[in-house]
Amino acid sequence: MLADENPALDIQPEFSSPTFEALRNCIIGGTQTTHEEVATELANVWKQDHNLRETAWTRQVEEETHLVADAAHAELEQLEQECLHLERETKAELQEAEKKKPKINDFKSRTIVGDTLTPCPSQYAIQKLKSFEFVELYYFSPDGCKKAADEAKTSSDDTFGLTRVDDFIALKPVASCKPSCKVIQDHSLDWQQFDLAKNSFLLHINKLSWPEKHQWALTMFFMNIITHPSRNEPLGEKSLLLYAA
Repeated sequence: MLADENPALDIQPEFSSPTFEALRNCIIGGTQTTHEEVATELANVWKQDHNLRETAWTRQVEEETHLVADAAHAELEQLEQECLHLERETKAELQEAEKKKPKINDFKSRTIVGDTLTPCPSQYAIQKLKSFEFVELYYFSPDGCKKAADEAKTSSDDTFGLTRVDDFIALKPVASCKPSCKVIQDHSLDWQQFDLAKNSFLLHINKLSWPEKHQWALTMFFMNIITHPSRNEPLGEKSLLLYAA
């Protein structure tokens, strides 16, 4: 703790004044020393003591300044740590609250939603397309897709049957290897069934990534059938269906 007064504020006494005459006489005693010499010596002693006290004061001020600065720094660090801890707790609470907050599903803006449902053929027909095998157009007609949907409601996708793959026997879903007992051959379809079925057929070979060359060839084939002039002739549509089959 600092001394009560700063030594720098002390004023050197006037040792040659009458106030210090008795002190000077005591010092002179029986010597030949003059009052002026004694006053000078007293002033020198006072200055030495003053310098020592001033140096000690300065050192003490510096030490206490450092102590105060260190204490302030430590207090600031503690305050920062407390603020950081509080900030982390608040952030964690907000994150937890955000997790519990009801979420609304995201969506893509400006996305056009179709107003029609694409008929879905049976797994048997899809499997045929995946294997690039022939399959009747009936499976892709509205009647064929409806029949597949009705059968799907009454059968389980977990039902498997045995099939031969090369020299091995393998399990295969029954739905993917069982043809419909009500299938209509292509040449027996009516014209509307044929027209609708070929659209669904072309859509599904596109979804299954058939080679573009094959897709284009089949598209042009069906287009030529649909737009052929023979449609206007008697039995023209029947003849075209026989040709397409």
